[in-house]
Formats: sequence, C-alpha cells, structure tokens
Amino acid sequence: MNAESGAVALKVHTDGRPVRVRADLHVDGASQAAWARAVSPEWGARELPRLVTVRAQGATRAAALMSRPRGRLRMREAHAWVEFDLRADEVADGLLILEVADARLPQWASLSPLAAVGVRINRVEVAAIEEVGAGKGSGRRTGLAAQLDGSASAGGLAGAKSRREGSPRSRFVVVNANSSSIRVRLRIASTSAAPPADHHPRRRWLRRRKVQKALRAVQMAQRGAGHVLFEASPFGRPPHPERLDVRAASVVDGADIPVHVTAQGDDVLDVLIECETQGPVLVGLADPAAAAMRRRVSNIVCQIVDLEW
Repeated sequence: MNAESGAVALKVHTDGRPVRVRADLHVDGASQAAWARAVSPEWGARELPRLVTVRAQGATRAAALMSRPRGRLRMREAHAWVEFDLRADEVADGLLILEVADARLPQWASLSPLAAVGVRINRVEVAAIEEVGAGKGSGRRTGLAAQLDGSASAGGLAGAKSRREGSPRSRFVVVNANSSSIRVRLRIASTSAAPPADHHPRRRWLRRRKVQKALRAVQMAQRGAGHVLFEASPFGRPPHPERLDVRAASVVDGADIPVHVTAQGDDVLDVLIECETQGPVLVGLADPAAAAMRRRVSNIVCQIVDLEW
C-alpha cells in the first residue's frame, strides 16, 4: 500500500453460497522503508505499532495490529491473519474487493500514522461455507489460536510459515470477536524501548550507497545499545497490573468503550469489554506513574493468554 488505503479485486466463484475469507498481512523492512518515504518522520522518532482495518465490499470486517519483533541488531518481519464471513448476496457478482486502510485512532493511542502505507497482502484464502458464522460462535481461544483465526491481534505473528507467536512487543491488543461481552486475559512484561524509525533522506548526498550503509550501521548500533541499556537498568520488571491504566475504543469510530479490569497475580490481568455495537475493539495499557527515564529505556508489552466471548 502506497497511501492511507489500498485495495485488491478478486474474481471468485461461490455457486450462490456464503464464503469465508482469510488474509495474511505482512510488514517487513521494505514496508517500513516505504512508510518512511511517505511520512518522512523526524530524526529520532520511534517505530510504532501499526493498526489497520480490513474492509470488504465497502464495510469494515476486521482489524489487525502489527509490530515488528526487535532483534538485538535488526528488526524482523511481522504477519497478522484476519478472517471474516460474507453472505452469498454480498458476492453475488463474483467480485471480492479487499481493502486495507488506516483505522480511526482514539486520542490516547500512540500508534503509527498512515499505518497502511507499505503493508502487503501476502495471501488471500476464500472458501465456501454453509452459513455465515458456522463454527465461529461464542467460545474460548488461547492467545496463539485467537491470532491464527483472526479473533485477536497483539502485534502479529513471528512468521507466516512457522506461525509462531514470538515474544510480546506491544502494549495494545485488537479484538475482532463480535459479542456484547468479551474477556481477554493479558500477561504483562517489559521490553527495551522502541528503536528509531527508518528515515528517508531528503538530501541527495544522504542517498548515496556508502552513506546509507553508514546510517544503517548507526541504527544497528542504536538498537544494540538500547538492548544493553535495558538489560542493565532496573526497569526489566513490569509494573504491577493494578498500577496500569487500561482503556478500550472502537476501531470503527474511535468511541471509548467501558472496560472492567481485574488483576490476576503479579503479571496477569483480566479485561472485560462491554460492547454496545459490533466491530473491532482496540485495548491499550499505560503506566501513568512511570518516570520519564523508564519510558526512554523500556516499554510495557502484553501477550494474550486467552480470549473468551
């Protein structure tokens, strides 16, 4: 995607039956470079998680949150699966239009602007089903299972082939389970602060190959130094869940959604989301009492333990 939204059109044969659509979204180094060219972030700006919505036939169907895993020297790729059903009359002409677009962000969510820029649709699977929602009723999913079937997203999976969850890397979670009451259990941890985002040079001499190699070496050194500083600091342990401020909002219109939070031990909390309208929900964590030094060194991250609706 080279703009705040992009779409692909597919011709499908449904034989008059509803279909289930699965799409694999992908973010890697090339995605981030495309984003840097479009956004031109300031030097030192952090690389933030991306929140995008997936639309089909003109309506929002799901949302995905992607945040690239941080290695000691390099950032790795991230994948996110989304899944939704379409009625037979929605694809009666055999044309499926799949769109990835920016989400409506609440004011309290520090997420990437123009998040859809550079996001790739790696794969689209379309399968005929007997009825909409068949086999997708209320139930319970583990964190990995919820992300594989598109019920939730917490930064993406570590790889499309291995389909591993990897380590937690974002303090945000997106839930796509359409229900009036959703419970998500989160495990809280800390990680090193996000590295600087890629910066597309505006001056011609900065685009030379040798200069680019030097700049990449500086970025790698910064990431390595960030890991060393985090491991040597006293901020490796996350704050107790009761200290955290937990908020939720609709991804469709950005309206706040009430939540009830219960701490389950020193690093686990249950978040009960009460939705009046259907659609993806963004959940975010924050530590209001965190000192400025802690924010520069470490970030709060969370991992989905299980999801129930």
